Amino acid sequence: MAIEVLRLLSTFENIKDRESETAFFCTHIPQAGSLAYLNIVFKPAAPDVLRRVAGQLRMPAVLAEFLNVQNGAILFCGTLSIYGVHRSGQLLNRTDPFSDLPFNIEEENRNWPPPDSTRFLVIGGYSFDGSIVCIDRRDGSLSLFGRGQRRILPAPLFKWPSLQVWVTTEIARLSVLFDRQGTRLVDESQTVPQSAH
Repeated sequence: MAIEVLRLLSTFENIKDRESETAFFCTHIPQAGSLAYLNIVFKPAAPDVLRRVAGQLRMPAVLAEFLNVQNGAILFCGTLSIYGVHRSGQLLNRTDPFSDLPFNIEEENRNWPPPDSTRFLVIGGYSFDGSIVCIDRRDGSLSLFGRGQRRILPAPLFKWPSLQVWVTTEIARLSVLFDRQGTRLVDESQTVPQSAH
């Protein structure tokens, strides 16, 4: 069953929602900035780009299927990011604020490698504390590691059994921390999984 992030976010109000060539911008939140949106969900990855990156990163099939539906997301005003793929040499068009691209999964794995890069692939992160979410290439489970955890196989701060469970439960958990117009209702520290602290 495909994970559809846009459908999971449908409880939020349509406030100046818009669609660009690269993404869907949902729930305008001018209190955070004139061009700020609560959620940005990127359109499906180009098949040729996805095949190339999936092969290079030894990406689990479940993640490639996810990026084939949506090429990553920036959720809850940047609280949670799910990384996507970029065409080689693709640059951000800074003249168009709605030409956003997802965080590049290749760069994120180079810049913030997981504790064991043969086993884990970094696929997302939480902005509050810089923690990273990794998919285990062996069994498809997901683990949350603190930014800077570099020991081989450190104990994860949090675990999920699958990509689907992580995406659906984290969107459900974070959805109650924001009102329907996109205002955060709690301290920012509560935006990361609480057992991580």
